[in-house]
Amino acid sequence: MHSNGSPTDPPPLTLTAKYGNHNEVSRRSSSIAFRPRLLYSTIFVWSTLTCGKFTAPLLQQLSPRFSESMIGMTFALQYAIVACLAGWGGSLSDTQERTSSSWGWGRLKVLSLALSLGTLAFLGHGLPEWVNTVFPKDGTMVLVWHISMRCIYAVSLGIVAPCLDGLALAHLDCIEGASTIDFGKERMYGAMWWGLGSLAAGMGIDYYGFDFLYALIGISTLASYISMVVYLWGLSRDTTGVFKYRGNHDKIGGNSKSEYQCEEAKDDHENDDIVSNVELMCMVCKTGYGRALLFCVFTLAMGISVVDNLAFIFFDTLGASNTMDGWTVVFTVIVEIPVFYVAPMLLERYGPGRLLLAAGIAYVIRVVGYTMVPDGKMYIVLVLEMLHGISYAGSKAGSVEFISRVIPKGHEASGQGILIFVTYFGIVAGLMMAGWIQETLGARVMFRVMALIVSSGITVLLAAELFGDKEHRQSDTDRPDTKEEGGFGEHCYLIKSESCASSASAFADHSTERYIRNLKYDSLNKYEKIGDEIG
Repeated sequence: MHSNGSPTDPPPLTLTAKYGNHNEVSRRSSSIAFRPRLLYSTIFVWSTLTCGKFTAPLLQQLSPRFSESMIGMTFALQYAIVACLAGWGGSLSDTQERTSSSWGWGRLKVLSLALSLGTLAFLGHGLPEWVNTVFPKDGTMVLVWHISMRCIYAVSLGIVAPCLDGLALAHLDCIEGASTIDFGKERMYGAMWWGLGSLAAGMGIDYYGFDFLYALIGISTLASYISMVVYLWGLSRDTTGVFKYRGNHDKIGGNSKSEYQCEEAKDDHENDDIVSNVELMCMVCKTGYGRALLFCVFTLAMGISVVDNLAFIFFDTLGASNTMDGWTVVFTVIVEIPVFYVAPMLLERYGPGRLLLAAGIAYVIRVVGYTMVPDGKMYIVLVLEMLHGISYAGSKAGSVEFISRVIPKGHEASGQGILIFVTYFGIVAGLMMAGWIQETLGARVMFRVMALIVSSGITVLLAAELFGDKEHRQSDTDRPDTKEEGGFGEHCYLIKSESCASSASAFADHSTERYIRNLKYDSLNKYEKIGDEIG
C-alpha cells in the first residue's frame, strides 16, 4: 500500500467485507475445538511420575549405589541431554507440522512417539528387580542400567517439552479472543494436575511401595493418548476455519477463509524453514536486555532444579513421609495455579522481565526459609512451598512470553526449544553443584549458595530493567500502539513480520514492522487490527 494514499491503492477492507456481519463474526468466534489445557492435564500427570520429585527417592530405593552426589550427577546428565536435544526436538515438531496435511497433526505425532519412548524408559527401571537373580541390586551393572534409563528418558523429555509448549502457543495464536500472552491460562492446568498426580503418587507409595508408580504410569500414558485423540477430534469439528489452513476455501461473507484467516499462516510455514536455531538464538540474544533476561532464567533454573529434584531428600531428614512430600507439591500448586491465571494481566501491565524478578525474589525467600526450619517442623515447609507458585509460574510465564515476542510465527516449538536449552543447562549446573554441596556440607548450606546464585541473576536483570533497551523492558501498557481507548492493546505485538519469518534480521526491524497496521472500528466500539500485507 502506498503511504500517500494514491488512487492506485486498493480500497480498504471493511469488517463486513472481510468477516461478514457481526452475527457471523460471533458465530465463527465460538469454536468447539478443545484448548491445549486438555493435553497439559494428562501429560503433566505423566511427567509427575516420570520426572517428578519422587524420582530421587525412587533411585535411592532402586540401588544403594545412588548417593546424593550420584543422584545429582545422574540428573545433571539427564538434563544435559534434554538441553542439547530441546532445540532439535522443537525443530522436529515444527518441521513435521509444516509437512502435515492437517493443523496439529505433525506436532501431535511427534509428541505421541516421544511419550511412548519416555514410558518405556521409565518402565525399564523395574527390569533389574524382576531379574534380580542375574543383576545384584548393589552391582555396578544395575547402577549403569538405571542411569541409562534416565538418559533414554531425557531424549523423550527433550522432545515432549518444546513440542507441547509450541503446540499451545500456535493454538493460542490462531483463535480469536486469545494470543500467546494467555499461555499461563493453559499451563495452569498442567500445574493443577501435577499437584494432584504428586499427591496420588505419594499416598500410593506409602501404601504399596514404589511399584505403585509403574501401574500409574500405564494409566497416565493411556490417558495422554486419549486426550490427544479428543483434541484432534475437537480440531476436526472446529467451526471457525482457523485450524484448516490447507485446502480450505469455504466462503464467509463473500470472501475465502483461507485467504484472510489462514493464508498468512501458510506463507509463514513456507518461508520459515530457512531460519536455523542458531539464527533464532541470535535474535533472542541480540540486545543486552535479552542476554540479561536469559542469564536470570539460567540462574533461576539452577535454583529451581535443586528444590525440584533434591528437596525430598532434605525433607526426609526433617521427618516427612511420602504422603507429606505429596502434600508439599499440592501447596506449591495452590499458588501456582492463580499466578498462571493472572499471568496475562501481569505481563500486560509489567512485562516479562519484572515477572521474572518477582519469581527470583520469591525463590530466595523460600530457600533461605528452608535453612531456618527445625527438624520435625514440616508445617513450616508447607507454608514456604507456597512461594514456589510465584517462582515457577512467574519464571515460566515470563520467559515463554519473552521468547514468543521475538520468535517469528511458525517457529513456536523451536523458540521454546531454545528456552529449554538455556533452562536445562542451568538445571545441569545447579544439580552438579548442589549434589556435591549437599553431600559434603549439608542441605542448609547448599540452599544458601543457591540463594546467592539466583540473587546474582536478579541483580543483572534488575540493572537491565533500569538501564537497558527501552524497547524490551517496557510493559505492554507503555507501548505507543497500546494506549488507545483504555491503554491495553489487543496483544498486537504478536503480529510477526515477514522479514523475521524469512531471515534472522535485526530485532529492531522485527519490532518496527509488526506495529504497522490499520485500525478498523466496528459497531461494538472495539478495535480490530488488520495487518498490512508486506511484500
